[in-house]
Amino acid sequence: MKTMSLHPVLADSKVRGLVFDLDGTLIHSAPDIIQSLRLTLEQAGFGRLPEDYFPDNLHGTSMGILRSIMTDMGWEIPGDLSGLRENYLANYKAMDHGNTHLYPGVLELLDACKDAGLSLGICTNKVSELAMTALEKVGLNGVFDFVSGADTWANAKPSPVPLLETIRMLGLNPDQCLYFGDTSVDAICAHAAGIPFILHEAGYGDAALHVHKRLLSIRCWRELVTPRPTAPTLIPAA
Repeated sequence: MKTMSLHPVLADSKVRGLVFDLDGTLIHSAPDIIQSLRLTLEQAGFGRLPEDYFPDNLHGTSMGILRSIMTDMGWEIPGDLSGLRENYLANYKAMDHGNTHLYPGVLELLDACKDAGLSLGICTNKVSELAMTALEKVGLNGVFDFVSGADTWANAKPSPVPLLETIRMLGLNPDQCLYFGDTSVDAICAHAAGIPFILHEAGYGDAALHVHKRLLSIRCWRELVTPRPTAPTLIPAA
């Protein structure tokens, strides 16, 4: 196995912990999410989403995403979305993350971070149960020191509360951490918490993302790790 070196931004001696968003950042889960949303809305009699439909909001809470889709489609939004939300969560759970996978380079990066002694956390707007089953499905069960979901704290992102609380649960201070995400919600959350933001450009993005500053942007996680040179094998003289 090759020993990997971290990008200088991550290898900075002041950095002791890394916190990641999940959907669109570490895992490509949109097919399962959108299919579950499509099924839920059809079951409720709202109508059928176009086959190529991709919501601009795939970064909010489940209720926020449902509300955004209904607005986008011109459907009347019920005063109480709790039943629709529960049906969506049940449909999504039944999908069992069957079409969800890691982005390229995630395993190499996380292995290198672990080797460097960095604490690792997740801060996602996915409910915590589904975040945990998704991590297990893609082989990351037990990799993270703490996983924070939309229902872990009283507030979800873009509030800074879940990110700050995740860092607290890691036993670290905000100035010792970096936050990785793919949308404006992640950027707003990081900036409100006073934590440098690193953008995963290959994620789901959104129209508002371009106005937010980031410490670094990457297209692939392998950009953050490089093989560490090994000493040449010396062959004794005959």
